Amino acid sequence: MKKETRTTKESVSTKPVFLLITAILLLTIATTTKAQSHENKTTTGKEKWISPAKTAVNVCPGGVAFGFYSANVEHLFGENHGLVLRGDLETIPNTYSDANIESSGKAVILNYRYHFGGGLNSWYAGAYTRYRKIKGDGTLESGEFDFKLPECTIGLNVGKRWIWESGFTLNFALGYGYVYDELKVNNPSQEALDAIEVFRDDYAFMNGFLGEFSIGYAF
Repeated sequence: MKKETRTTKESVSTKPVFLLITAILLLTIATTTKAQSHENKTTTGKEKWISPAKTAVNVCPGGVAFGFYSANVEHLFGENHGLVLRGDLETIPNTYSDANIESSGKAVILNYRYHFGGGLNSWYAGAYTRYRKIKGDGTLESGEFDFKLPECTIGLNVGKRWIWESGFTLNFALGYGYVYDELKVNNPSQEALDAIEVFRDDYAFMNGFLGEFSIGYAF
């Protein structure tokens, strides 16, 4: 059985969604400075409550509807430096192309965050790296095929974490980065390669985007 390897380097500018994400990031960054100047004040002149929590564990319940399971833990070093370890599992519910491609994926993300306000409950910006591997298989008239698509992404993100005195925490973040991937295919007929290309174009999460809307507990 033949095996073909293709390497693809994709700049973030090759994805149309990049323009939307960039606009969101720039808007968020622009408002961060203004928000930060007011964050330590209230209308009564009191200082903002800063959570003493140093660790937060979060899950993303909204992704379950898309077959996407994600959990992460963030630990704060000092007053401003957060380090996040996150794991994702993608049980991709749809099939793609005439080959009825079925696929799944796993990912590990390491994310550094600088918390502007001090403490976990503040605006932050940072950088992340993600390693993800997607596996899939399909069937065509030319025969069955399977493939692996490991990729590495390096990017920037911004976000905000809220923490209540009960320890309940809510986190929202957006990021985008540069993707490097390497396609490995068994039985690489042109039909199979075309079907995989359809999958790469149609699967909504097949890009450098990184998002998080999660809930959890901080302690």
